[in-house]
Amino acid sequence: MRVLLLDPHWALEDAQAAFDGQDVVVERAERAEGDDVVALLVSDSQTVRAADLVRLPSLRAVATCSTGYDNLDVAALAAAGVWASNVHGYCDEEVAEHAIAMTVDLLRGITVLDRETRGGSWGHAAAPPRRIAGSTLGIVGFGRIGRCVARRGLGLGMRVEAYDALVPASAIELAGVVPHGRLHDLLAGADVVTLHTPLTPSTRQLLDREALGVMRAGAYLVNTARAALVDHEALGEALRDGRLAGAALDVLPVEPPAADEPALGWPRTVVTPHSAWYSADSAVEPYHRAAADVAAALAGGEPVHALARPVGA
Repeated sequence: MRVLLLDPHWALEDAQAAFDGQDVVVERAERAEGDDVVALLVSDSQTVRAADLVRLPSLRAVATCSTGYDNLDVAALAAAGVWASNVHGYCDEEVAEHAIAMTVDLLRGITVLDRETRGGSWGHAAAPPRRIAGSTLGIVGFGRIGRCVARRGLGLGMRVEAYDALVPASAIELAGVVPHGRLHDLLAGADVVTLHTPLTPSTRQLLDREALGVMRAGAYLVNTARAALVDHEALGEALRDGRLAGAALDVLPVEPPAADEPALGWPRTVVTPHSAWYSADSAVEPYHRAAADVAAALAGGEPVHALARPVGA
């Protein structure tokens, strides 16, 4: 059985090791095709859509070594009898820590003031530091990562509020967090808004021009989730006209960005290279999990991180 490894950053020998004892050969490839291909190992940079299945008649499993799975057409895969899985949870702590680090950076003006100081200025007028304790942190998306962020925000003495259309208010309250039934209510009262919701058709550009306009003047935005959750043109305008005090972004519409990427020139903006997920541990764990899920499916079992049960399984 052939398994195609489409992610160029995945070590081939590590992927092959997951199938020890199975009659499986892992091959590196740039295109998903082959009558005898039974599984695909991908990252969030490779898509698997319904149209691809025509070239993969024997496909039985697909695993992405990412938390987000908008690169996979899960419904089409399930309808075709194919297991699809992601690796949710492998970097919850890392992403939460990154989001909180960005929150602290923005409120205290650390990066902006560092730039100003290196440029010859001496003073804090460019980004007046604010008190973190007592500031309101608004969390959009109260899943695993959102809850990790909430715990850290509460530990810093912040007032933490959350919006999630799929999580009951009672569950949010149990975490010591103030729930909001409407996104705009959360946006209107937060000093910092941080995004932790998956990218779906309903959340694409969740923070559109109208939503960004609801955010209080002088507020900050943190995005370590998906760039497409935000209308970037509207965000740039809000930063340039000074209505928003700043933003911290770990994700951009095109990665890596071109030299003329607008976000790189926005004022009071911190940009990191999609690194919120990273630590020495999380750098290897997602690959092991994804390969193990494919191995389980090929052995007739059920992947631990299955996104949907395939027809006929």
